[in-house]
Amino acid sequence: MVPFTLLVSTIVLSVGLCTANTLHGNSFDAITGCLQFDDVPGYNDTPAYFATNTFRNVGRTSNSRYFRIGIVGANDGHIRFGRSAFPFDENVVELVLSGWGNTQSVARRQIRRRNQSFNNVLLKEASTPKLLHRSRPFVFRMEVFENGRVQLTKDGERRPFFEYSDSQNVIPADYMAFVKWDVNLIYFYDCPLNDDGGVSDESVLLRCSLA
Repeated sequence: MVPFTLLVSTIVLSVGLCTANTLHGNSFDAITGCLQFDDVPGYNDTPAYFATNTFRNVGRTSNSRYFRIGIVGANDGHIRFGRSAFPFDENVVELVLSGWGNTQSVARRQIRRRNQSFNNVLLKEASTPKLLHRSRPFVFRMEVFENGRVQLTKDGERRPFFEYSDSQNVIPADYMAFVKWDVNLIYFYDCPLNDDGGVSDESVLLRCSLA
C-alpha cells in the first residue's frame, strides 16, 4: 500500500502545481502576437479605420466572423466598425466597454458627419462592472453575425458577457476603429484566435501530462 499512496500523492501534487501555473500566469501572455495601437484619438477626433480583410487572424463560421481584441485602460473602451474606411454620413456600430466609471457597456448605432456632429441610437446596455483595468489587458472575442447579432465573450469563457441584435440594420465589420473618452488606452487587435474556447478540466490535465 505504501507505493500506491506515494503515487496518488505525486499525481495530486503535479495537478496542483499545473493548476496554479494556469491560474497565475502573466496576464500579458494573452496579447502575444497581437498588433498594438496606442496613438488613440479622442472621441470626437477622426479615427483611423483598419480594413479587417488585411488582418491575419479572422475566425469564420457559416454565418459570422470573429476577432480577438485586448484593451488596457481604466474605463471607456470604444470600438467602432462599419462598411468603409471613411464612414461619414453612414451608420456604424459603436461599442462602449466599461463606460460610466467602469460600470456598464452599451451598443449603439451611430451616424457621424464630417463636422463631427453625430446621432446615436441605443441598441443595448448592460451592467458590466470592473471589466477594464489600467494595468492589465482585458481580452475578449467579438463575433459579428450576418443577421445583425454581435456577441462579446471573455477569454476563457463560453457564454457572452454582452450581446445584442439589430436585424433591421445589419452592419458588417469590414473596417474597425478604436477611440477613447477621458483616459488613455492601449488597444491590441488582430490577435491570434483561441478557438478552443473556455479552459476545461480536460485541457488542464492534458497540459499537465505534456509538461
